[in-house]
Amino acid sequence: MKKLVVVLLAFLLIANLAFAGGAQETKKAVAASTEDMTWGLKPFDTPQKLRIGFFTGSPLSYPYLFADNLGVFDALNIDVEYTAFTNGPAMMEANAAWDIASCGLGGIALGLAKYDNLTLMDVNDYEENMAIFARPGSKIAADPKNPANWKGVTCVYPTGTTAQAVLAQYLKTIGLSLTDVVSVNMDNANSLTAFNGGTGDVLVCWNAIALAADAYGFYRVTDSGKLNLPFPCATFAQKKFLASNKELITVATAVFHKAVEWVYESPANLEQSAQWYFEHCEEEGFLATEDVARKTMEWYRGNTVDEYIEIFTKESPDAAGRYTKRNLLQIEQDIMSGFDFFVSEGKYTMADRNKILDERRVTNEVALAVKAMLGK
Repeated sequence: MKKLVVVLLAFLLIANLAFAGGAQETKKAVAASTEDMTWGLKPFDTPQKLRIGFFTGSPLSYPYLFADNLGVFDALNIDVEYTAFTNGPAMMEANAAWDIASCGLGGIALGLAKYDNLTLMDVNDYEENMAIFARPGSKIAADPKNPANWKGVTCVYPTGTTAQAVLAQYLKTIGLSLTDVVSVNMDNANSLTAFNGGTGDVLVCWNAIALAADAYGFYRVTDSGKLNLPFPCATFAQKKFLASNKELITVATAVFHKAVEWVYESPANLEQSAQWYFEHCEEEGFLATEDVARKTMEWYRGNTVDEYIEIFTKESPDAAGRYTKRNLLQIEQDIMSGFDFFVSEGKYTMADRNKILDERRVTNEVALAVKAMLGK
């Protein structure tokens, strides 16, 4: 029996909802009352408050919630307040609502190129489950590598996001481009709803929605993992907030990556994280089955503390050969591999690219502070 996913994302696309109360109700379900939940970090002497822009339904944000549910933030005397989004660009536009916020490459590109008050300081995930689907029994499903089967088809997906980059890359592998298909812009969840209702020939979506498309029985043509396009998801901080609250952000960032390590530590922790993910999606009206939630967390590719530090300290010449003033951090390389696609589509310019790198809008000061704090 197919398991259905009901999505109410239309109500969440632009608006954001504070959900601190609901999330708090599920806290501390696992941590034993006598266990030290500081994870070896020094608690603050006075209460601290951190507002987090949270990407509902995408696992990239959820380690914050897992740590919160375990009681880590309470143990460190940090009051965490979440504001939910389901769209990275909307998150950037509403940046006054948060101190730090995490999103995918579409939001990253916008935040870096257009918002002088933001700096990118953390990496949350590398998306491998950005998938392209066709209808079972269609010509594409029968022979997905035949370019004739793709010409003129209607593709439903959120344009201006990495979904578009993944579709473009696949089309390129069969000698086509986006101009050979008809693109219809629709957000991640509503695109599945529309596709399931008969709209379009091809669907491009990610994470839980992609797993729901699998559950519906749609044919998975390929995904970002198979195409070797694991675009990063990352966290921004308000520059002024970072300048005056560097220790708080450093501790919160260390907690995030320790929470990733907690997820990977045991099958029981992975199962618990999937349950919390499922419960939170239900609270926010982004409903998924427990099976989809578990598979979503199995796909998640968060970074450990050591991986985070390496990504933000390892340097090499620009792989694209376009910027020669200095070497780039690995995270800058990863971001630019996707940003260059948006440049090629005319969404951003080379001037935007150079400005991001000239002004070092990606900072490793938090990674270096985490490294020093943890004695790495």
